[in-house]
Amino acid sequence: MITIWSDIHCPWAYVALLRLHRMRDHLGADQLIFDLRSYPRELVAGNEISAEAAQREVVALAQLEPTAFSALQSEAWPTSNLAAFEAQKWGFSQGQEIGESFDLALRRAVFLHGHNLGVRNELLAVADLEGLMTDQLGSALDDGRFRKAVITDLNEAIDQGIIGSPQVVLPDGTSHHNPGITYREERGIPIIVSDHPSVYEELVQVGTVED
Repeated sequence: MITIWSDIHCPWAYVALLRLHRMRDHLGADQLIFDLRSYPRELVAGNEISAEAAQREVVALAQLEPTAFSALQSEAWPTSNLAAFEAQKWGFSQGQEIGESFDLALRRAVFLHGHNLGVRNELLAVADLEGLMTDQLGSALDDGRFRKAVITDLNEAIDQGIIGSPQVVLPDGTSHHNPGITYREERGIPIIVSDHPSVYEELVQVGTVED
C-alpha cells in the first residue's frame, strides 16, 4: 500500500496520481493499493489556492503532461472544496477500486474538463459519468457524514508532519513530497527545474514489495 496525502484541487497532486496509476498499470502491480488521504489546503493554510495561482501551476505542468490539462476558467474555481473531499470519501466507502477510480475522475473533472467541484450538482455529474449511485452521494453530501473523516485525515497529517500536497508515504515510512519534480518560483510563476517520472517505478515497486 502507498499512502498519498493530497488536495483534490492541487495540480501537482493530479500529476502524481496520474503517474502512479500509469506506472501501476505498466508494471501490472494490480495488488497495490493507493490509500488516498485528505490534505485540504483551505484548512491547513486558511484559504483555498486562488484561481490565478492554480492557472500558473497548470501552465507549468501542462508542459509535462499536455494531455491531462485544459485552460482553467476562473469562474469554475471553487472557494471551498471540502464537499469534493467528502465525495471522495464516499467513493471509497463503495469499495477500493471504485474509490480510486472516482478520485481520479474528480481530479480530471477539475483540470481537464473544467468542472466546479464546489457545486453539489457538479459532483453528482462526475459520479453519474462513473456509473455510481448519485442519489446515495447526494444523501451523503446533504447529511455531511464524511466530513469527520476528512478532518481526521487532516489531524493525522499534522501529527505525522506532512508538509504539503502531494506527499507519498511508503510502507517503510519513507516520505516523498512532490516526487520526481522540482521547481522554483520567479515573481509567483512556477518554473520547472527538473522532472524525473522514472521515480514512480521505484515507488510502485517498493510499495508492491512491502505489500
